[in-house]
Amino acid sequence: MSDAFPPSPVPPPLPRELVPRPALRAALDEGAGRAVTLVCAPAGFGKSVAVADWVRRGDTTPSVWLSLTEEHDDPVRLWTAVLTAVRARGADPAAAPSDGRAPGIAGLGDVLAEFATLPGPLRLVLDDAHHLRGRTCAEQLREFVRAHGPAVQLVVVSRLDPPLPLARMRLAGELCELRADRLRFGERETATLLRRCGLELTAEQASRLHERTGGWVAGLRLAACSMRQERDPDRFLADFSGDDHAVADYLVGEVLAGISEDRREVLRRVSIADPVPAGLAVELCDRDDAADVLDELGHELGLVNVDPDRADYHVQELLRSHLEADLARRDGASTADLHRRAALWWDGHGRPAEALRHAGKAGDPTFAGGMLERRGARLVAIGDRAALRDALRAAGTTAEARTWAAALSAQENLVRGDMNAVAADVRRARRDGRPAAGSELAVLLTATSRLAGLSGSVSATPEPLPDDPSLAALALAGRGAVEVFAGAPGPGRSNLATALDTARRRHLPLLEAQCLALLGVAAWNVGDLREAAARSDGALRALTREGWEHSGLWVTASSIAALTAVERGRPDVALVLLEGAAGPDPDSLDPAVRVALGLARGAALFDSGERAAGVLELQRARSDGVGQPLPPALATTAALIENRIALRMGYTRAAAAAEGRIEGLTGARGERLLMRAWAECETGEYRKAYRCAHAALDPASRSVRRSTLVEAWLVLADVALHDGDRPGARCALRSALDRAAAMDLARPFVMAPSAVRALLVDELMGDGDRGRFAARVLSVPTGGPRGVAPTLTAREEDVLALLPSLLNLDEIAAALSVSVNTVKSHVRSIYDKLGVCSRRRAVLAAHERGLLGRRPSATRTGTPHLTVNG
Repeated sequence: MSDAFPPSPVPPPLPRELVPRPALRAALDEGAGRAVTLVCAPAGFGKSVAVADWVRRGDTTPSVWLSLTEEHDDPVRLWTAVLTAVRARGADPAAAPSDGRAPGIAGLGDVLAEFATLPGPLRLVLDDAHHLRGRTCAEQLREFVRAHGPAVQLVVVSRLDPPLPLARMRLAGELCELRADRLRFGERETATLLRRCGLELTAEQASRLHERTGGWVAGLRLAACSMRQERDPDRFLADFSGDDHAVADYLVGEVLAGISEDRREVLRRVSIADPVPAGLAVELCDRDDAADVLDELGHELGLVNVDPDRADYHVQELLRSHLEADLARRDGASTADLHRRAALWWDGHGRPAEALRHAGKAGDPTFAGGMLERRGARLVAIGDRAALRDALRAAGTTAEARTWAAALSAQENLVRGDMNAVAADVRRARRDGRPAAGSELAVLLTATSRLAGLSGSVSATPEPLPDDPSLAALALAGRGAVEVFAGAPGPGRSNLATALDTARRRHLPLLEAQCLALLGVAAWNVGDLREAAARSDGALRALTREGWEHSGLWVTASSIAALTAVERGRPDVALVLLEGAAGPDPDSLDPAVRVALGLARGAALFDSGERAAGVLELQRARSDGVGQPLPPALATTAALIENRIALRMGYTRAAAAAEGRIEGLTGARGERLLMRAWAECETGEYRKAYRCAHAALDPASRSVRRSTLVEAWLVLADVALHDGDRPGARCALRSALDRAAAMDLARPFVMAPSAVRALLVDELMGDGDRGRFAARVLSVPTGGPRGVAPTLTAREEDVLALLPSLLNLDEIAAALSVSVNTVKSHVRSIYDKLGVCSRRRAVLAAHERGLLGRRPSATRTGTPHLTVNG
């Protein structure tokens, strides 16, 4: 009997292209001292190779390897083979391999008796243990596990779970196990294997093959064998599937051979979908236990992955593509029917993208067209253009398909920012399809036109919203966009906020990004800079998350974020945002977006000290806006920024031209008065400047931007200072601060005359938002080269930290425990190093050079008066 089953005491030879896997060897080492080490995975996962590599590279522990076959599913033959292998390896203490003694017919008792006399540890590897299926073998294997003694490390290598109480052993810590998830190759191991197989692939090609095979070693080796004969790896990877001849033979002969036909049919039917929720599996297979079958196959095959919550099943890609091709060969009509079932199931579960993909594969243009009509609007809001294109191809060349194709193109051009193309697409859709008023397609086209800014007004009475929530949200967003641009920010923001809420609840990422970007525009228009920053940043994050960076919508959100950063006194942030705003061809962008980009870049460069470059950018922005109907807020902001910079640089004609560009703009009288006030201040006509600024503050004058009122109060503060009216100047400055703090508007203070900025020092110790905002404004650089911060001694830094406080010099001396003369000496030194002659100017210069805020100041007392002499 032993001659019929020659023993195999040593492991099989290792392949030449072996990839070392130290992590697996370490995991197998952990089995020492446990009852069983189980290596269980389907065919082709490299179980035997991994264990053989471990045995050959391991320590000096003797190992006996027994490769089992179906013939070993007999207790006598099994234990005879075990004992023969042990003696052949020389591990039996009673006999050496050279004595020629065979064990004869052995049983479990014989094996246990001889194992009990082992002088040291022994590893026994039972490879291909899935052949042990008989009841008697199973019982005796369990008995062997209980009784083999601590000297034996039993390693069981199997495609299926062996007949052992695994759950109990796992709970008791008696089981060390490696399964398919740990045996799969990682991307790095895949690349190493392919190189050792003689393939020189790029990292991207190796990654694609790894994804296609899921790290299944047999699939990788089969692909490598086929690729050696291919000249074009990309073409091979595009075509490689489970229907490849070598892969198909292996799948049929090794993976599927032991699966019953009814369970194979379950796999075939679910192969048309990925993922496969449990409910869809039941629908496709017409059997209530379909999910249970997939659970069992996932456990047995390892090529069916089951989510932890058992929500979805994923058939490994090579196996799935093989089964899908096999299903199509058997019955093409059945495949089409399964796709129709899947489409209806996904549609009923609120997943239009998946529904349309399957509808496109059902081979019925009418069915695909009907699904497109019902669910196209939601896909537009989601931004899943690939699914829409699939459905359009399936719907054929009907008028409805052509109309939807135009509507899809309009949405793509809207995201890209090409508004001329959007207009052409909308006209084509309306011409080809002639959608009835109130139909879903008509509502979609109207919303698209409005989001693109192609429709300038809405009726006072809102149109009824469609029943579909996604389409209703699109309609609200379109209406909100028109209201925002038409000067009705309140209703516009309300409608956009409602649309945004629906987009988030229903997972419509494109509509979410559109609403966020428009809400950013609306907030900036009304001077709500914190809201504008939050909304535009949210839009950019949403676009990044969905892979729409550098689209026209991205550029729009970036322009608003940059303009907001400029007004908040953060030109460095604006420039960073603008660096990432490179998108489509600038000529295809909406003129207002081009102007906003140029305006933000020009102002940010100027405020950062690059004045010539800033002026050049502003001139380009002005050219982009010539003859274009710009939104009032953008037009007035552009005029104000250019006017102020031109006056500061002495370009009076350019300043006058900037003022003239909003001469006929309705509601911008306040801005025109402000620019005249600036001009009068530059020429020293402070009385005239006062009258212009005072008139600008009159509610009857009407201003487009809230920032205009802040600027007017700063003019009044400047005029009061020139009149010697410091209390009046301080009162005007506080009015400006209070309004600006609510908006987080810092730039007017950065651009203000230095005498007005010096007044901010008086507010540093004030209570509440005003004092905090004054400190923030003072920390913003004023443009131009920032003075080099002088080196102060530690004691000078202590004194400087207390200068903004309400403490007089005696109190500062007491707080620092030094004499007042020492404090005076330090103050004089600070003045000399900063180039100033007053306490207020010292504090201002210290803020601008970043010297304050680095050291904690002493706790201020309740001294009621600021001892600062101007």
